[in-house]
Amino acid sequence: MDDFPATPSARLAAANQRLYALREQLKVQRRVDGASRELARREGNDLPWDADDSKPSASVTAPIATLPGHLGWGSCALTAVLRRHSQEAGSDEAAPEWLVRIRETAVSTARVTADGQSELAGAGNASKTDPQARNWVKLYPDIGLGMLRQELTAPGRLWLMLRYLDREGRGLLRIDILADQLTRKSSALRLCGKRQLRNLLRDGEGVYWIREKERVWLRSATKVAHALGVDRLTGRPVALPTAALLDGIGTFRAHLYVAFHSGRTKETSHGDQTMPIARETLEQLSGVGRSSQRNYEERIGVDVQANFAVGDLSTKENQEKRAWAKGQALFELKDYRGQQGRKGKIYLAWQLPNTYLGQHRHRPRGRQKRINRKLKGLVMKGMPGNVGGTSETCQPEKIYYPNGKLAARAYGRDVERELYWKRHRTENGRFELWQQMGGG
Repeated sequence: MDDFPATPSARLAAANQRLYALREQLKVQRRVDGASRELARREGNDLPWDADDSKPSASVTAPIATLPGHLGWGSCALTAVLRRHSQEAGSDEAAPEWLVRIRETAVSTARVTADGQSELAGAGNASKTDPQARNWVKLYPDIGLGMLRQELTAPGRLWLMLRYLDREGRGLLRIDILADQLTRKSSALRLCGKRQLRNLLRDGEGVYWIREKERVWLRSATKVAHALGVDRLTGRPVALPTAALLDGIGTFRAHLYVAFHSGRTKETSHGDQTMPIARETLEQLSGVGRSSQRNYEERIGVDVQANFAVGDLSTKENQEKRAWAKGQALFELKDYRGQQGRKGKIYLAWQLPNTYLGQHRHRPRGRQKRINRKLKGLVMKGMPGNVGGTSETCQPEKIYYPNGKLAARAYGRDVERELYWKRHRTENGRFELWQQMGGG
C-alpha cells in the first residue's frame, strides 16, 4: 500500500492561502457596506425597510386584533379550558397560579374605537369560538325520526341538551354539574326535576350514553343512530333551537317532526324547494299519525303547499282507467283559458301529496358521509350472511322531479314508472301543477 505524504503539497497550500485572502476581502466589503448604510440613514435617505414610524404595519396588526383573549397557543381545547377556569375563578385571587401567569402573558385584544371607547376585538367572534354563546344544537333529522319511532324522545331531549352543554366536545360530563344546571329552579336551562333526571338517565342508558357513578359518557351520533334503527342519514342537518328543548316534550316532538321537512328543503335560485311526500310515508318514517302531523305543523308553522297533476282528456275510457289508480283523488278540470290545449276542453286531474317547507336553518353536513360509512359497516356487520339489505333498498321510490330534464332521464331508465315533474304554480299561489310522465 502506498504511503500518503505527511505534509500538504504546494498546490494545496496555495489554494488555502487564496481562500483566506477571499475571506478577508469579504469582511472588508461587509464593513464598507455597513458604513455606507449607516451614513445614508443619518442623512435621511428613505429606504423601503426603514419606515419613519416604529409601529408595525396594518397587515400584521389586523390578524392580532381578531385573536381571542387567550391565544391557547394554537390549541382550541386549551383555549376552552382557560376560559372555563377563568369563568369559574372570577378573580385573580381565586384563580390558580398557572392561570394568573397565563393571564399576564396573554395578548390584549382591546382596541380603541373611533369615538375613543375601548372595545374587545374578539367580542364579535364570541359566538363562533364559544359554543355556549349560541342558542341552538345540531340535529340530524333522521335521528329525530328515530327518536319518534322508538318512543325515546324524553331521553333524546336530554341527550341533545348534554351535547349542547359539552362545550369542549369531550363527550364526558359530571353528573353533579349537569344536575345543578338542569334541575335548579333558577337556572336558565332548567329541564326537569332531580327525580325525573334520574329516570331519564336510566331510560337512555346504552342508547344515548353510558353512565358511571359520577360521570356520563355521551355516545356519538353514529352509535345513537344505529341504536335507534337509523341505517343512513339523509337530507341536511338543522339547527334545533334550545327553546325547543326547554318548552316541553310536546314542543320537542313537534320540532323533531318538522326538522325532517326542514332537512328535505333545498335552497335554489328560485327559492326554497322540496318534493311532495305522502302522509302515509311520513307516518311510516316517523311513527306519527295524520292528526298529530297536522297538529305539529300548525304548532311550529310549516308551510303546506297543495299539488295537482293534469292528465289526458276526460273520456269514459280514461275515467275508468284513472279511477282504478287514483280513487277519490280524481276529478274533472275544465280548461277555460286554454293552458292545456284548446279552450273549453275537460281534462282529468288528481291531487298529489302535499309539499312541506320547514322553518329550521340548515347547518353544514360536516361528518355526515363518514357517519354513513360507519353506519353501513354496523348494519352489514349485524346481518346474518348476505340476507336482507340496508335502508337504502327500503327507501320510497323517487317519482317527483323539479324539472322535465331530470324526469325524462329517469324515465329513460325505466319506461314503466310513473313520474312527475313540476310545471308551475298557479297565479294565486295556492297550488302547484305537475306534469305526468309514463304510467299509462
